[in-house]
Amino acid sequence: MRVNTIRRIAFAILLVVVAAVMVALGYRHFNPRDDERARRAIEQADLLREQVLAFAAPDAWKDNVAAAGRELESAKTAYAESQWEQAESHAESAISRYQTMLGVGRSQLGGAGHFYSLEGRVQVQRTGKPEWQTAEHRMPVFEGDFVRTGRDGSAEILFEDGSLYRVGPDSLLEIHRRAATSAPAGTVKMVVGRINVYTSDNPSTVTTDAADTEIDSDSRVAVGVDEADRKTTVATFKGRALVRNPRGLEVALTDREQVAAATDGTFSRKQRIPDPPLLLEPHNNAGFDLTSARIIEVSWRRPAADTAVHLQVSRSQRFSPDEIDIDAPNLTKDWARLEAIDSGTYFWRVATVADNDLRSEWSAVRRFRIFSSSEPTLLQDEVPPELEVRPPQQLGNMFIIEGRTEVGATVTINGELVRLDSEGGFRKTVEVINDGWNDLIIQAEDPSGNRTERRERVYVEVY
Repeated sequence: MRVNTIRRIAFAILLVVVAAVMVALGYRHFNPRDDERARRAIEQADLLREQVLAFAAPDAWKDNVAAAGRELESAKTAYAESQWEQAESHAESAISRYQTMLGVGRSQLGGAGHFYSLEGRVQVQRTGKPEWQTAEHRMPVFEGDFVRTGRDGSAEILFEDGSLYRVGPDSLLEIHRRAATSAPAGTVKMVVGRINVYTSDNPSTVTTDAADTEIDSDSRVAVGVDEADRKTTVATFKGRALVRNPRGLEVALTDREQVAAATDGTFSRKQRIPDPPLLLEPHNNAGFDLTSARIIEVSWRRPAADTAVHLQVSRSQRFSPDEIDIDAPNLTKDWARLEAIDSGTYFWRVATVADNDLRSEWSAVRRFRIFSSSEPTLLQDEVPPELEVRPPQQLGNMFIIEGRTEVGATVTINGELVRLDSEGGFRKTVEVINDGWNDLIIQAEDPSGNRTERRERVYVEVY
C-alpha cells in the first residue's frame, strides 16, 4: 500500500511538472521574449523579400524594393547589437513594404504573367511609354503592354492562371486581363501574326479585329491574323473554342477543327485539320559521312494519299525565314532525297497540306549530322554528357521541364527536340495526353554520339 501511495504521489508530481512545462512553453509561444519576436520578424521579412525578388518587380518598384531592403538590413544590424525593439521595428517596417508590393503586384498581374522563354528578337512596350525594350526571361507583362517579335523571334508567355501563350515570328499583340471574374483569365489582343495557346485549368481569350476566341480549359488552340486583310484563322488542335464575331455570330470548334473570320463579319465553312505526317527516317541524331553518303533520304507517312507534304530543312532549330536551307511546300511523295554538301548539324520537319491549303501543325523536329571521316580526329570522346533535370512543374496536363547539359549536346524529351541556350540550359513545356502515371524520358546526346538519359514519372488526373 505504501509503495502504491508513493507511486501515485510521484505520478501526480510528474503531471504537475509536465503541465507547468506546457504552460511555460505556451506562454513563451504566445508571449515570446523580445529577441525571439525580433528574430521571427526578421525571418518573415526575409521570406517576403525572396517572394518580391522572385516576382520580377517592375522598374517602378526599384525605390520601394531598395527602401524595404534598407529596413531589413537595419533590423539585422540592430539584432546583432542586441537592440531587440529596434530590430523588431525595422523588420516590421520591411514586412509592411514587402506585403504592400506583393499585394499591388498580384492585383496588377491577375490576368497577366511573365516571359517564360525567348528566342531571337522580342520586345515589349509598356503602357503609356513610346519606347520599346528588349524582353528578358521572367520579365512580367502587364495589362496594356504590347509585345512584338521579329522575323527570327518567338516567345512563350506564362500567365498567372497557368495558360501558356507561344508567340510566333513577326507577331504583335496587346496584353489584357479579364477583371470581372474571381479568377482572372489570361487575355491578349492579336494585331498581326500567330499565337498558340495552351490552357490548363482555366479558360483564356484571344481577341482580334475580326473575332473573339474563347478557349476552354485543357485546350490547345492556334490563332493567326493575316497582315494583308486582317482575316483571323482559328485552329483547335485539342479541346474546345468558341469564335464570336462583332455581329454576334458564333462558331464552336472541337478537336482538329478550323474556321476563318473576316473583318466584314462573315465566317468561312468549318474545316477538319489533317494530322501531321508520321516521321520515319532518318531517326533523330543520325549521322552521315560526307565522303560515302552524299545523298540523304528523309521519309514520312502521310495521313492520306490525296494530301501533300511541306518539308523544311534548316541549320537552326528556330526555322526562321532567313535560316531555312530547304523549303519544299508541295511534295506528293512519302520521301525526299537531299544532297549533302557541307558538314554540320541540320534540323528537319514536315506538315500535311490538304485541299484549299489547309495545313496541319508541324511534326516534331528531328536532327541529323553530316560529317567527313577524312577530317582528322584529335581526341575520341567516349564520356556521356552531364544531364541535370529539375523536378517537373505541373500545369494541368502540361509539365514544365527545366535542366542543363553540356554545350553542343542535343536534348530530347520523349523524342521531341528541345532548344538549348548558349550555356546548355533548356526549358520546355510537355503535354501529356494519357491519364494516370506517365514517364517523361529526357535524353542528352553529345556530338560524338554519347548519351545520358533521365526519367521523370508524372501523374495526370482528369476530373
